[in-house]
Amino acid sequence: MTIQTRTFVLCLASAVLAGHTFAQSIEDKLSVGLRFGPNLWVNDMNDRKVGVGFEAVGRYGVTRSLSLGGTLGYDALKSHQFPLTVAIPIDYVKVNAWHVSLEAWLQLSSSKKFQPYLSVGFGGLQYTRKDGSNLPYPITESDKVNYSVYVPFSVGFEAFINKNSSITFDFGYRLIDPNTDNLPDGSDAFTAVKFGYTMYFGSNDDDDDDGDGLTNGQERELGTNPNSPDTDGDGLSDKDEVLIYKTNPTKADTDGDGLSDGDEVWRFRTDPNKPDTDNDGLSDGAEISTYNTDPLKPDTDGDGLSDGEEVLTYHTSPLNSDTDGDGITDANEILGYHTNPLEADTDGGGVDDGTEIRRGTNPLLKSDDIPPRKESVPLPQVGDAIILDQIKFGSWSSQITPSIEFAMGKILELMALNPDIEIEIRSYTDDRGGKARNAKVSQERADALKKWLEARGISSERITAKGFGQENPVAPNTSEEGREKNRRVEFVRTK
Repeated sequence: MTIQTRTFVLCLASAVLAGHTFAQSIEDKLSVGLRFGPNLWVNDMNDRKVGVGFEAVGRYGVTRSLSLGGTLGYDALKSHQFPLTVAIPIDYVKVNAWHVSLEAWLQLSSSKKFQPYLSVGFGGLQYTRKDGSNLPYPITESDKVNYSVYVPFSVGFEAFINKNSSITFDFGYRLIDPNTDNLPDGSDAFTAVKFGYTMYFGSNDDDDDDGDGLTNGQERELGTNPNSPDTDGDGLSDKDEVLIYKTNPTKADTDGDGLSDGDEVWRFRTDPNKPDTDNDGLSDGAEISTYNTDPLKPDTDGDGLSDGEEVLTYHTSPLNSDTDGDGITDANEILGYHTNPLEADTDGGGVDDGTEIRRGTNPLLKSDDIPPRKESVPLPQVGDAIILDQIKFGSWSSQITPSIEFAMGKILELMALNPDIEIEIRSYTDDRGGKARNAKVSQERADALKKWLEARGISSERITAKGFGQENPVAPNTSEEGREKNRRVEFVRTK
């Protein structure tokens, strides 16, 4: 079962369990308890007297609903006769009864805090009889010990205080030998009401031993430690990882970005006595408000650097792809241009790194921050074409030479200063070399010029490159002068 599937199952199970403030299962648990309360002996005498008794109960949960065990108890049974008769010539009888039985309990509402139950058992009763003067009755038996069958039936309920203890109320009916009262007629029995306290030992799949909000059974499904609320030690409880953050509770760094899930969710642990706990140049306040990354994505802001690299190595913001706001992503600054992603103007010359890169100047060289004077290209209208005579490629070559780069600086400046315009680069050749070859080399030249602009920060969506080969000549190809005019590159504004 995948972690995603197990997470779904656990979310569903937790939603069901959420309706109960507390849940308890007796399965696989041993319990011991004591119960005390009054009884009422039902026998051949006509005046019932209330006696008292107690029971010790031990049992084991076979399933969630069924437990087996036994009871050992004592009850003082009392009865009175008035008026005396020939058949019943004694006015008072007391039975001191010890009983033991094997019993079965059926919980009617298993795994809940309040559990009604039924029980039935079978055992034996050992007793002695006394009269009103506390002498043996009948006197001829002289403290003789008697024995009787003992069959207990009970209904009751158990209310759990916590997973280890409960209070009980039990109303029972106990069948005993009809001669227990030493009278020949009728049948003997007694009712008993018992109040008690029970302690449970052991645990099962329905328990939450570590108190993290997941049951032991759910933790076993996930592979987490039921005795540790934070199995992977990342600072998040197993339940929060599964149900809230959808992270892996057995892996401290789910997305493998170098930051633990807890650090990503709860940001950094700071020292209240230090404004900059980790001495990284950022105040704790800035860090706390910045680093709230996604523990399921290694690169939260999608800038090409993992959250761990940004936080631990470069100290850039993992939530902002351009920390210093200079128009260049952190990854491009660090890995491409080698500029400082925390300083918009790395060389301190007064022009930010993004503008320098778009203009074609060096963002690491202060002296070129004021671009040299050169003739600017006027802003063309849509449909107008710009032809720069300095753009001349070598024979059958698409390599961009320094002179071509110098001329392309004008197009770069035009595009950088007017971010809304789009252009189409159209490359043409003369008629020498054949149509197929000319079409191929002209497309390669147009593509090379497009890539040059893209490398300097101009979006590819603003540029289209087309090679037309020897089509659309602007002069006859019968002279060198005409062929030179046909070997041209046009920059046509399309938007």
